[in-house]
Amino acid sequence: MTGQRAAERLLHDAVIVVPGIMGSVLRDVKSGKRLWGVRKLFQYSARRHEDRMRALSVSAEERAGDTGRIEATGLLDSVDWLPGLGGAQPYNQLVRELRQAAVDPGAVLPFPYDWRLSVEYNGALLADAARRHLKAWRDHAAHRHHLARHPEAGPARILFVAHSMGGLLVREVLYRGDLRHDIRAVMTVGTPFSGSVKAAVMLNSGKGGPLLLPPAVLRDVAPTMPGLYDLLPAYRALDDGHDTRIPTVDDIVELGGVRELAEATVSWRTTRQDTPLPGHVTVVGLGKKTLQSYRMRAGTAVGQRFMPVRDRGDDRVLLDAERRRRTEDGMGDGTVYQFAARPARGATEPITVFQDHTALARSRTVIDQACGMLRGLSRPDELGAVLGNGTFALDVPEWAEPDAPVAIEVSGWDGSSDLRCTVREVSGRDEVLYPDLTPVPGEEGKLVAACVAGRPGLYEIEVVGGVEPVIQLVLVAAAEQPA
Repeated sequence: MTGQRAAERLLHDAVIVVPGIMGSVLRDVKSGKRLWGVRKLFQYSARRHEDRMRALSVSAEERAGDTGRIEATGLLDSVDWLPGLGGAQPYNQLVRELRQAAVDPGAVLPFPYDWRLSVEYNGALLADAARRHLKAWRDHAAHRHHLARHPEAGPARILFVAHSMGGLLVREVLYRGDLRHDIRAVMTVGTPFSGSVKAAVMLNSGKGGPLLLPPAVLRDVAPTMPGLYDLLPAYRALDDGHDTRIPTVDDIVELGGVRELAEATVSWRTTRQDTPLPGHVTVVGLGKKTLQSYRMRAGTAVGQRFMPVRDRGDDRVLLDAERRRRTEDGMGDGTVYQFAARPARGATEPITVFQDHTALARSRTVIDQACGMLRGLSRPDELGAVLGNGTFALDVPEWAEPDAPVAIEVSGWDGSSDLRCTVREVSGRDEVLYPDLTPVPGEEGKLVAACVAGRPGLYEIEVVGGVEPVIQLVLVAAAEQPA
């Protein structure tokens, strides 16, 4: 009987899954080779990595609209890694479970896109795809059958489930306005509505991590990508030593950006920031050390894991007893500062998930919430269980060199369960390690472990013992000398 009531509540909406940056497989049209989403990544040489990075560079012709050289063929179905932004993880499980939860699998459309290009460009493509999908679903036999049984439901509308940059594409659809009344609800997961400092550091020089290619390659490639500019901080993230401010066009150029692209992204973001999203459910990642501000030092962007504390009345920066700025670590998901993942207006209190940015779309919490929205449920407590895995947070470095210890740290553990750690190589070498987590004397709730990966590869670190596994990717590769 319970199952029957749930079925009667099932919505018949058209569902569109929009991945984040790096979340779509990219293919060279002429050669047919995958440029992004390459399976068994580390079976390729460093030279092959350099070749594909250079192939991902956006040409002047592509920026002018001639975009046929590279195509997006599907959502990411294997792990991959972009120096500067880090790892990307597949969307297979999210799409599969949404199709199982929908009236019919045909109701669910994955929307891959060329994430190198601007949000404005890809948002227009998403609007066209959404319009076609809604019409096709309304004409679908399963939709007509549902309406015959439930005539009060009326024609299907659209439910967007968007991760990271995907939420900016959905906002672009709403800004355009022509589909506004056909959208029932929007779920955004780790979307950088106000940008990410990580994008600024990557645009600056590609420093700060191991490179399977010389840093000069990223300095050549990153500034050509309009999509990267659209992820730059749009909040007071630039620290001048006294206060913080929103980066301007000149500041973006100082990072190494192209003025024309900097002007375009600043104009774009100022006109979109107040666009409301209907039925908006916001998922924000927490529990990760996250860059929240940056300062320029001798031409280099230095990321900082803190923001100044401000007076809530007059917004001035507060000082301590020694007349130094007071700062606080607001944390985030490792890529997006938690307050940058909240839109300027229109959203309810966010759902927080203790998970890495790249793993959010794989999170049990997020998948359950997305499927729950197909039953008209918009909050975790409506699903009949407490979602989330806020019992502990996992912190590991983004990269390590071969034969060097990878430090694994768990914090916030309440001791109510045994935690188990597994380290798996996921890019083709199939190595598995089982490091022991041990409590740190004198530091309540903190456990640490270390493991040594002897071979280069992309490793997934998973800690089990909370409500759901907590996952993070670590790249093991030798660092190149700066070029």
